[in-house]
Parts: sequence; structure tokens; C-alpha cells
Amino acid sequence: MTKITLSPEQAAVLATAAEPVRICNPDGSIAGWIARKPKDVTPKEPLFTPEEIAEAERRIDAPGRWYTTQEVLDHLRSLDPS
Repeated sequence: MTKITLSPEQAAVLATAAEPVRICNPDGSIAGWIARKPKDVTPKEPLFTPEEIAEAERRIDAPGRWYTTQEVLDHLRSLDPS
């Protein structure tokens, strides 16, 4: 399992948070949410901004090649150097 260790400052934010904490990538995009209690994992604010939703919808409608799961898996296997 992959592990990320919080800095003391980050741990303090989580310890005192009254609701789920949004975890962001350096570019500001949402990487996920973390909560102190399992029942608190549903955030009270939207998961995505209207701009992020519009971009996702634009990409869905954009022309271009779609790949099947099998095609993707075959390609990934072809990258294995062993």
C-alpha cells in the first residue's frame, strides 16, 4: 500500500478540522478528501468546480479515438521491459 506522511502542520489541520479536508495537488486540482471519522467523508461543498465539470463534458464530446480496456491493457503490457 502506498503511504503519504503528513507534516506536523498538516496533521494539526486534520486533527482540528470539523469537516472533511480537501487534499489538493500542487496545481490546485482536487486529489481527494480526508476525514477524521468515516461518517464525515461526504464533503459539504461540491467535489468539482463548474469549470472542471465543463472541461470534462467538453472532453467527452471531443472527437478522437476511443480505446477499449483490452487495447489499453495490451499497450501497457507491451511497455513491460521483461
